[in-house]
Amino acid sequence: MERAAGTDAALIPDPNVQHGKPRTCLVVGAGVAGLQAARHLQRIGYQVLILEASKDIGGVWASNYVGYGIQVPWRTYQFPDFLWPEELRPLSDYPTGQQVQQYIRAYAEHFGLMRHIRLNSKVLRLRWHPGSCKWEAVYCDSAREKFYKVRVDYAVICTGMYSSPFIPRYTGADAFAGKQLHAKDFVDMSIVRGRRVLIVGAGKTALDCVCSLVASRTAASVTMLYRQAHWPMPRSILGIGIRSLLFNRATPAMLPPYYTAGRGSRALDVVAQPLKRLFWKTMQGFVGCKFRITKEMRPRVGLPADLFYGGQVLEDSYTRFLSSDGFTSLRGEINSFVRNGVILQDGNFLPADVVLFCTGYEKTYEYFDGDIRSRLGLQKDGLYLYRNCIPPGVPHLAFVGSEVSTYSNILTHGLQALWLSHVLSGRVTLPCPAEMAADVRAQQHWRRQVMPAQRGRGAVLMLYGMQYHDQLLRDMGAQPRRKGVNLLAECFGSYSAVDYSPLMPQDGPDAELEAAWTASQPSKSQWSHLARMLAD
Repeated sequence: MERAAGTDAALIPDPNVQHGKPRTCLVVGAGVAGLQAARHLQRIGYQVLILEASKDIGGVWASNYVGYGIQVPWRTYQFPDFLWPEELRPLSDYPTGQQVQQYIRAYAEHFGLMRHIRLNSKVLRLRWHPGSCKWEAVYCDSAREKFYKVRVDYAVICTGMYSSPFIPRYTGADAFAGKQLHAKDFVDMSIVRGRRVLIVGAGKTALDCVCSLVASRTAASVTMLYRQAHWPMPRSILGIGIRSLLFNRATPAMLPPYYTAGRGSRALDVVAQPLKRLFWKTMQGFVGCKFRITKEMRPRVGLPADLFYGGQVLEDSYTRFLSSDGFTSLRGEINSFVRNGVILQDGNFLPADVVLFCTGYEKTYEYFDGDIRSRLGLQKDGLYLYRNCIPPGVPHLAFVGSEVSTYSNILTHGLQALWLSHVLSGRVTLPCPAEMAADVRAQQHWRRQVMPAQRGRGAVLMLYGMQYHDQLLRDMGAQPRRKGVNLLAECFGSYSAVDYSPLMPQDGPDAELEAAWTASQPSKSQWSHLARMLAD
């Protein structure tokens, strides 16, 4: 691979990027967040470069574990400005990961984004230059085996919540004779054929892997080892679908008030406590009966608190898989590895040939230098931002989709992208940095009061997604209540991307902007001049 020698000037300028011109933006990541961010920024006149580290667009949907798919109905998982086309619409309410990937590609093609994407391009460094008021990115194109450098006016981080697989470190792991892999890399059933499989974790991914392994009868045995059980959610309760149960205004009202709530809402919360406890106790009872949750499998936290861990919407057949021969679930934790298995914290031995880590993901900010990381204010429980998007202490930088988690991420990312385009076009005026920092402190205090501790708590909203969407819409001067004058529909009707589509420009790529972008590209004769600019 060709490498830089000594200084940045030795890096090769990317011939696809315009340098030194105003209104340029770098989008890091080509998943559902990055594509929507690029689409909205392009519409307001920004020349956009999208860098994607993997070989395809789509983020987690490009490739994942065997049997992966969305856990909410497809009507809840739609781009607000590009609803599922009829020809791509899945027959099942719960499409596969491959079907979602086809839909994402259709979005990128519809809005003319593919030409702006550089695949196999991983950002290695992102540095702010206060003198020129620009971000400088160094990235590696593994397909061309070259390094590039580019300077832009604005940078948007869209690497998502699931970018870097997390695998815990254990003593003796190198001595293990079997295979260890993260769930993201479990794409072929043949690696577990006839093997004793140990699944570490009990989240949605772990349960999907359990169901796939048990259904295929490929492995010799399957054991799920977990520290903390979670409440599963059925796709329906008493014939009421999960969309109607969770994705409305009534259910979030059963939670503690949002951090911006006034005195009246907080007083009402105190009065309504008996009703709220009854609601969650009833829901918990239905879930426990539906999935026959035993005392050993009962989560240590209640259902409302557990929903902040991401939730698990499961098929009714889930209980049948858990009672199958060859499957065992065990609460415990690995202490160390040995050649043919693991030793648990209690000293017991578990034999294993394949260890499948369903242990989630972790965030990295290493591409920022130390000064920027310090100014971001990263906490042990995550990164706290103004509107989950803007770091008050860092200029010309935003995060879309990377620091927010709801039960409708694709919609949330779209509204974030629209909001950011309003900010950059001057239609939304941000408060001063001190006021934004005060807002961040308020939401930080609130999250630590109402949500269980976890690595990414700064990004977690889940059922509070509705209130968050309301915030963004109010900032943009739009009506948060999208159901019209029907009060019952407003309170109990399920919300989805369809309700927000009228806010979005519905046409394809802007022909004038595309023509301007093409005309502005440097000719070959300009490259020596551009290389000298990069060295300055």
